[in-house]
Amino acid sequence: MDHAPHNPFVALSVKISRRLDSARDKKTCGEDLGRFVASPYSESHGATGSQSAPYRGLEEIFGNIDLTPEDSFIDIGCGKGRVLAYLAGTGAPCRITGVELNPEVASVAGRWSARFPNVEVINGDAFDLDYNGYTVLFMYRPMEKDTFMDFIDMLEKSLTHNITFIYYADGQSGYYLNDRPGWKLIKRKEIMGAGGLYIHKEPQRYSIWKYSPG
Repeated sequence: MDHAPHNPFVALSVKISRRLDSARDKKTCGEDLGRFVASPYSESHGATGSQSAPYRGLEEIFGNIDLTPEDSFIDIGCGKGRVLAYLAGTGAPCRITGVELNPEVASVAGRWSARFPNVEVINGDAFDLDYNGYTVLFMYRPMEKDTFMDFIDMLEKSLTHNITFIYYADGQSGYYLNDRPGWKLIKRKEIMGAGGLYIHKEPQRYSIWKYSPG
């Protein structure tokens, strides 16, 4: 697929992709999760706004991840819960958790996910959680670069077991993990289109890591 952002078909293709995502939201959740919501915590917590990851991007990423009943997954900065909806809709067999700082969007995720017994939504600060209860951590760039670095430092100080870490749209700060002790890059790929449609107006990257505490 042509990655040139000026391609005249890109905007139309992204629009179609978002409409299909909306339809998939409604099938799984009963409502559209795609609306962007700016964060009121950008200055105080370094949080970014709530923007839902495209389903086709998630399909590509999770095609590389084998979730088992023994896993426990958490989406850090889950917003309205698109990633949770993807996993619930595809029958992921593990415990699925989302943590979201903004109560406005956390309430949306909590409302629709109540019908899924293995899905939990926490309205709170991601820095306050103990991640030793989770084996797979996911982020769709929920925080600015400096906050992300602080979060990784916190993880390294507190984790006692191996994790898989998935970072979607890692172009801004994902390279911070390069050459850090304990971190092993499994895959990094640029993505703009999937399933025959553009899903981003400009190329985005995702990376998949394994972290082992020293």
